[in-house]
Amino acid sequence: MKQFAAMTGMTQSKIRFYEKHGLVLSDRTENGYRVFTPEDAFRSNAFRVLLQYGFSISEAVAMLDAKQDTAEFRESLQEQRQKLERERILLDYRQRRIESVLDVLETDGKVDFKIVHIPDQLYVNASYGRDFTVSMENEKVLAEYYDLLSITSCARIISKGNLLDSSPSVDPDYINTVSVEEEHFLSPYAREHVKRLKLGRCLRFRRMVTREESIQKETFDDLFEYLDAHRLTISGDILIMPMFLNLDGEGSDIEVLYVPIEEGGD
Repeated sequence: MKQFAAMTGMTQSKIRFYEKHGLVLSDRTENGYRVFTPEDAFRSNAFRVLLQYGFSISEAVAMLDAKQDTAEFRESLQEQRQKLERERILLDYRQRRIESVLDVLETDGKVDFKIVHIPDQLYVNASYGRDFTVSMENEKVLAEYYDLLSITSCARIISKGNLLDSSPSVDPDYINTVSVEEEHFLSPYAREHVKRLKLGRCLRFRRMVTREESIQKETFDDLFEYLDAHRLTISGDILIMPMFLNLDGEGSDIEVLYVPIEEGGD
């Protein structure tokens, strides 16, 4: 056992694990010592090569005794390459999101305005206001969006009418959303069951508010003042994207509002 561990670079506990799953087969001498062969080393290393390719343990076990010089094996490698490429893309998204949040945190979450162009969003409702029963109807699509959470986002939508009416607070819908530019990640079923939020030219409004403050109309005063000062008019529903959340609910969240605006203005 000790010699086999040294030559393969595996711990003895891992060798026992491999034995348990039939990956290496040892014999025992009369005095109880395990005896391994060079073939056992080749077999264990072949298993680890499959793990290097990114296959799961169960996939590698299934493939270990299969013939590898076949079209089927080449096809499995091609599928694995596509899977890893997808994972690489998702990791790139995660890294960019972390970088954007770090940039915001360096500004201490101060109010910030900027005219930007935002792609339309494909979204699925998790609620209508505080009523979450619609999530049961959309369960399948929501599950798919959560599987793609690197490129999808939990967000909220405030209707233009709700923001501009005389009520003291807003009642946003909770959604899961993805840019139309990433539509190819969605299944045909999901594409048929999502809604489209038109954005385009937007005023990006970044702010820091508590969870309770975020729905109070008075916390939108900075937005309305900026719109008036620059003669800008809201043209559609508003998307709220969270960037940083205080889980205790007592501190301030950092969120970004994308407010569609009509052409013109300053």
